[in-house]
Amino acid sequence: MIEQQRGWRRGLLLPLVLLMLGGCQSLAPPKTEAASERLQQSLALIGSAQAAESERRRAQADYRRTLGSALPALKAGEPVPQLEWAPADPPDWRDPRQLAEIEPVRRPPRPDSGLQRPGLGAPAVGRIVPGGANAPRRGYHVPITALALPAPVEVADDGQLQVALADPVRVTSVELGPAEPFVPVSESPRFSLPLAMDLEAPLDATRSLGPGPLAGLRYLLRADRFTGQSRITFLQPFDPDKRPLILVHGLMTTPQMWNRLVRALMADPKVREHYQFWFFYYPTAQPVPLAAMQLREELDQAVAVHGPIKPMVLVGYSMGGVLSRAQITGLDTAAAEQILPGVSQLPADSPVRQALIFEPRDDISRAIFMFTPHRGSRLATFNLALWVSRLIRLPSWVRNELEAVADRLAGLDAEQIPTSIQGLSPDSPFLALLDQAEVKVPTHSVIGNRGRPGELSRSSDGVVPYWSAHLPSAESELIVPTGHGGFAHPLAVQELIRILHENLDVVSGE
Repeated sequence: MIEQQRGWRRGLLLPLVLLMLGGCQSLAPPKTEAASERLQQSLALIGSAQAAESERRRAQADYRRTLGSALPALKAGEPVPQLEWAPADPPDWRDPRQLAEIEPVRRPPRPDSGLQRPGLGAPAVGRIVPGGANAPRRGYHVPITALALPAPVEVADDGQLQVALADPVRVTSVELGPAEPFVPVSESPRFSLPLAMDLEAPLDATRSLGPGPLAGLRYLLRADRFTGQSRITFLQPFDPDKRPLILVHGLMTTPQMWNRLVRALMADPKVREHYQFWFFYYPTAQPVPLAAMQLREELDQAVAVHGPIKPMVLVGYSMGGVLSRAQITGLDTAAAEQILPGVSQLPADSPVRQALIFEPRDDISRAIFMFTPHRGSRLATFNLALWVSRLIRLPSWVRNELEAVADRLAGLDAEQIPTSIQGLSPDSPFLALLDQAEVKVPTHSVIGNRGRPGELSRSSDGVVPYWSAHLPSAESELIVPTGHGGFAHPLAVQELIRILHENLDVVSGE
């Protein structure tokens, strides 16, 4: 009986193994030797007027798989019969020689995300290294869509296909004509198709949004261990045709907090066409005026390296909103003296002086404040907050600078340096004077309300009360039914998109 069971199992196992091997073979990528022929067959079906719609969809899927499987070999310089790189024509097309890596997107498309578009081509992720002063540490991860189309007759014999890498944000359609196959649709094409797009895969691959939330806590308590300097990082390579959208995170967070919001904003075609995303990354323990000064300096540096640039839009969350407000307002000598007597007597290049005496920027067109404590938060005065602030270790340059000027300033004690937590108290003179200063550009407020009964003026998002977040001068104010962490709430996202569209309409109407 036992032998019969073993024999039965062996008899069942062999067909299962064969079935699994057969399934693996069916899923295996086509060999590069046959890639050109398969691509030609797919193109013939895609362009056939007699083919059914289901046949065209299958042909597009096969085209994507086949070309995606051939891309690594092409990038590695391996010969692939009847396939060669086409001449690149930036900025709409990527030069493969400028990409350190090309990784095809293996997962099936998910068009409902707004970050993907079905169509012709093989979406992939290209990596650019080095990327420059404002590039992520591992370089840029950019979306590309590979196309293999017949080469012009004057370039190659029949059967030769040229592979080009399109920027799917700039190129939305492709012409399937015999003369110029790598030209975006513009004038009465004979036959055209949407170009496939996947923007989600580059966002998954990139590290430009910074480390996770644990790093935010670590750099709050141990700002002295913050790697490098505070910096501005670009999500994509600088584009002079797009407006910088600068996202400034809040206390105990990193730019990674913007992940969901960035994806939602990029899903809007108008936003991704006209804006480029910049992130300010800084240790959040520092005194608020010094962090605001660093943001100002990093913006200056980015403009110096990449300028001229289009007017910028600031989006500041929580304490990041305070840093953003310090970019569109100014504090004069009299105001600075109220905060720290004697500060105006310091040298012009003193960081302490520059942090308290500054002019508003003239290259910012609009600012959006999200859950921002313009007048502070009572939580900063609680015993727990004060206890945490005593655990904070500030960067050595901050301590060294303040120790160097402590003897000259009567109101500064190098042994009791105010941290960011204390700087967010309603008793902060910096916040009070900043709140009194004139705002030079249009502003908007997104304010949270946890929904407790009572008047709006007494509401709160759990951290920032309405009376602190409200700006009488704001052009618009949206109350979102959420707590302090609701910056990616659908209503908040919808409001940001509306404001960004409005910013473009105002500029185009000037």
